[in-house]
Amino acid sequence: MVVAFATKLRLAAAALGCNSRKELCARFRSANPTTQCDLDRLNKWVQGRSLPRASSVYADLAAVIGTAKSGQWIADCSLQQFTAELIARTGVDPATLVIPDRLSPRPNPRAAGLLGGIATLAGAFAAYSPAWSPLFHGRLVRGALRLAAGRGGILMATYTESFLGRNVHMTTEVWIGGRTMHFLVRDPDGDMPAFISLQLPGPPASVLCGVMSGVAFISHEPLPSASRIVFVRVPDTPALDTSNRFFDPAPGTITTDLADLGVNVVEAGRLDAFTRSFVGTGPEQVTTQDQATFASMLDREHLDIAAPTVNQTRHTS
Repeated sequence: MVVAFATKLRLAAAALGCNSRKELCARFRSANPTTQCDLDRLNKWVQGRSLPRASSVYADLAAVIGTAKSGQWIADCSLQQFTAELIARTGVDPATLVIPDRLSPRPNPRAAGLLGGIATLAGAFAAYSPAWSPLFHGRLVRGALRLAAGRGGILMATYTESFLGRNVHMTTEVWIGGRTMHFLVRDPDGDMPAFISLQLPGPPASVLCGVMSGVAFISHEPLPSASRIVFVRVPDTPALDTSNRFFDPAPGTITTDLADLGVNVVEAGRLDAFTRSFVGTGPEQVTTQDQATFASMLDREHLDIAAPTVNQTRHTS
């Protein structure tokens, strides 16, 4: 499992003093002249849009930072482990690695216009949305979101859900435009993207609500899906990750969950009912049968295949 590769690249760039993606790419070429890392690929990796197809890239990153650790370790290790290794190998001041943002191609022009700046958005949030998998139809997903502000006007998002008994962390850059914010996250294998678009709140940014779209992760067929999602600000504790789960949306369950996370709401009943109504009990989805039905009516027109005439039908029967 590849863990937060985009963030690891940013950490490495910050530790090595690279001020651009071009400089980091040059480090890869210096470590391995035949590296699969080029500027186009690096741009996608840093943005969290894809992961390297060649496992040798992780070994190249190990060489770039000067560690004897394997490429597999580079891919699998946690951000805390990676940061510790960077500090040990480079001697960099740990303070420079808190939020690495030197690889941004440009500052976010909308971030400075926020009341209080993007720092008002930073923090931890409990996430509630309807389950997309047919196996969990009618249940809700409790995930987690962490937003971290960087020095160059960057906001980084790490969205976490529990899949098949393990937490999957997906990290990417946030784009702020007008009164909305957007980010595209991918699962660690890079094959299942999810796009999240949210209303941009003012201080204290106690809640973020919007929509999420992608493909159901746990399904026997591809199911393009979309649903509402809401993020409620909570204290950033280990319990936020360990309590990620699917659950039945019975009355009181959401505010009980928030209380367990350290948020006690005065209007608990109202918030619980409105949250369950807002997210709903299921996503909008497109099935392969939907596709096949449309195709049965439209394919002939585009393939220029004439429908059989009555006479032809009788002759062939």
